Amino acid sequence: MIWSVILAAAVAPASANNFPVVDRGTAPISVMFPGERDVIPPTDAEWINGSVRQPARLFRINGDTVSVYRTGAFLAWLPVSPGTFTFHCDLTLKNGTTYSYERTVLVEPFPVPLPAKPVSLDESSLSPKQDLELRPGDWLVVRAKASPGATVKFRLPKHSWMPMRPYNPGLGLYEGGYLVEPGDELDASPVEFRAGSASGKSRGKVSLRSGPPPVAVFHPSGSPDLKSAFEQGELFPALPGTRFLTAGFDGSETKLALSGGQTAWTPTGNLQFMPEGSAPPHAISDTISVKPGEGDVTVVHFSLTDRVPFEIQESDDLTSLVVRFHYTDNHTNWIVYDSKDDFVSQARLRQQSRDLLEVEIKLRPGQKLWGYEAVWDGAGLRLELRHPPYIAKRVFSGLTIFLDPGHMPSAPGAVGPLGTKEMDVNYALALETRKLLQKEGAKVVMSRANEDDEVGLTARPKMAWDRRADVFVSIHNNNLPGEVDPFKQPHGYSIFYFQPQSLALARDVYAAYQKLVPLPGEQLRYGNLLVARQTAMPAILTESAYMTYPDQEAMLLTASFRHEVASAIVAGLRSFLQAERARQKSRGLIAAAKPPKRRGRRR
Repeated sequence: MIWSVILAAAVAPASANNFPVVDRGTAPISVMFPGERDVIPPTDAEWINGSVRQPARLFRINGDTVSVYRTGAFLAWLPVSPGTFTFHCDLTLKNGTTYSYERTVLVEPFPVPLPAKPVSLDESSLSPKQDLELRPGDWLVVRAKASPGATVKFRLPKHSWMPMRPYNPGLGLYEGGYLVEPGDELDASPVEFRAGSASGKSRGKVSLRSGPPPVAVFHPSGSPDLKSAFEQGELFPALPGTRFLTAGFDGSETKLALSGGQTAWTPTGNLQFMPEGSAPPHAISDTISVKPGEGDVTVVHFSLTDRVPFEIQESDDLTSLVVRFHYTDNHTNWIVYDSKDDFVSQARLRQQSRDLLEVEIKLRPGQKLWGYEAVWDGAGLRLELRHPPYIAKRVFSGLTIFLDPGHMPSAPGAVGPLGTKEMDVNYALALETRKLLQKEGAKVVMSRANEDDEVGLTARPKMAWDRRADVFVSIHNNNLPGEVDPFKQPHGYSIFYFQPQSLALARDVYAAYQKLVPLPGEQLRYGNLLVARQTAMPAILTESAYMTYPDQEAMLLTASFRHEVASAIVAGLRSFLQAERARQKSRGLIAAAKPPKRRGRRR
């Protein structure tokens, strides 16, 4: 069965709205997704989109009629079969002839079990598949595919055979584990497997080490975020120059040993390994000072004898935050408070474990955290706490709003069925939002000042901090994975946040979308996204529509819809700032206040 999109809304073509018109060439049929020779994971169906030159004519894919939108765009959900699969597209032209076009992909087969007899072992399944180094307390986890019901076992050199258990009996998938013990030493060697008379060795080699762990210095080439587990989600960022104890590796990722038994992971290329015998990272805390900084910040300075990893966590109500220093012992005899600072109430220390120091920073009654930024200086860690900005009666007056049109020429993002690039749509939306914000009195800074600017992902939060932006808005549009049925449920806009200080902003912007954007809402969402995670002020990421759908692509190509989206962003920002002004008035913080002197660029 085939499903195709049937759309009724009238939308003007792109050229009528001064939007970048995509050169679609002269071919009667264009397919945008999937790409030629794309490899598709095991599935029974896949969506395909693109456009035809004569929308009113009969259009078929693999013999089934596909409805075409008035712009010429189409979207269809089609059955596929494993192996080399071809979408045969046929368009009957006005002159009665048929133009044909083919798009060929490779669909991976669904997994099937091996024959029960003779007992066999799939050598390509043997895991580990890449080299790894383990240390005492680590688990070596091995996996294999063999005949269902077989007796499967594994061993390391100089070790006895150990059993493996089926974790998917129907497919014949087995796993086993070995806990590395103190004193285990093994040079890089493959794991041996046996199932009946069949045998094999893993492609990845295992090393076991019990000696002192190597010390490494962190110098990230990209995102500074450490991973919570191998190839998993972000744990916390680390600053360049931070020293770590390492604890083995898995392929191109190195494991880091932190205090309290905690671990983290980072690409090995981010680390500069120190000579064998180097002293382990260890800091002793000394004086903590609290004083006003330039503009709207309070500076908390921690004197430390080493550059050690630390993590920061804000309270949900934004009235305090905790800094946890790994490899650190408390020897702080002095906490110095500058009497001119009216933001921080006190700093409290607690030695949480033998080498994990926790410092809680509590704000004064009525104050709340707007964001923070941390940097190493010559004598320790400098933590800048952002105060809420002064909110005038015209709430945007005097504020700096940072707009981040997502993607760039080297990473253009999603592509619509007409060939529209997401980066162009995002930029056009940002321009419209900037126009509305400037009318409201805001100063607007954009990460991509021109549509063809190349701006790396990690550079965008830094740009916002350097310009002392008060709010950060990253503007995007969405796309569906190929294996998702686009007609199973409605899709539209969604708003993402990460930091606690961004939740209220995200809620207000989402509520504005509900009122002003004529698409389905996909709810407010927590999103572990770099531009929402590494920003030092309230920050959100908007997904206003889906490039996948012909009607939503067409809407994005109209000035009227882009104005509705921009109006929703501005309305949500306004509600957020009005609430902050009301809070400041209720606390007596702006009764007779004047806007603070602000600096434009970080020194």
